[in-house]
Amino acid sequence: MPVADTDIVAYAAINKPTDDTSTNGGAIDADERVVFTDLAANDDVEVVSDNAADTMNITVTARNAAGETVSETVALNGTTAVILSTMGVVQRIQRALLASDAAGIVTVRRSVAGLTIGTIPAGERGFRRLFIDAVSDPDAGKNYYEKIFLMNTHATLSALSATVTQSADPTGLVTHLLAAAVDDSATSTNRITAPGAGDTLDPDTFDDNSKAVPGTDLAAGSAIGVWLRLALGTAEAPIDSTYTIALNFSTT
Repeated sequence: MPVADTDIVAYAAINKPTDDTSTNGGAIDADERVVFTDLAANDDVEVVSDNAADTMNITVTARNAAGETVSETVALNGTTAVILSTMGVVQRIQRALLASDAAGIVTVRRSVAGLTIGTIPAGERGFRRLFIDAVSDPDAGKNYYEKIFLMNTHATLSALSATVTQSADPTGLVTHLLAAAVDDSATSTNRITAPGAGDTLDPDTFDDNSKAVPGTDLAAGSAIGVWLRLALGTAEAPIDSTYTIALNFSTT
């Protein structure tokens, strides 16, 4: 079978700080994805697996309608849904993280038996939002940087002539820059410090332009690091939006 769109998966990096001092970026974290669907309206949340063996803890972090961060840890009950009743009604999910790899597909969804927010595939541990707890400065603009990876999960085939392209940025605040090499592990000092020029693709410019993957093709099992920059203006109003990036390629 040729490489399909579903074979390209967006993962987080190992270091994904929510403070402005810890090391940022690094190698791929193939346990945690950066893809899920926001709630269409405020609601409470439940978790369930399609495998009875999934009884480990899951921690879900969210923001409620008042803008407060709320979190709850519950034990999965296999194929029986568990409502996160203590966390209550939330406006958006920040992160869902299992204590160990899933045996089946774990679903985080609106309660009761509502629309899916995100899924955690077997062998993985979670999903997350980008730029968690990023805040603007009242006196000056402020840039945040976060690294993700686009991985070709096809068993044997390469994604040919691969390019990374911004598909949608409703805010107009996010730009991207590729890592200098496939499967890299470069870090930045923290999430408010840009990655080093030696670790990113020349001409080392964050913008909205499509960028060719180093080496042209993305081999099976390989991933290209993508640094994202969120440029917040002075005293920026709260933003609740999305960002979409894609790997375009040809296949045999």
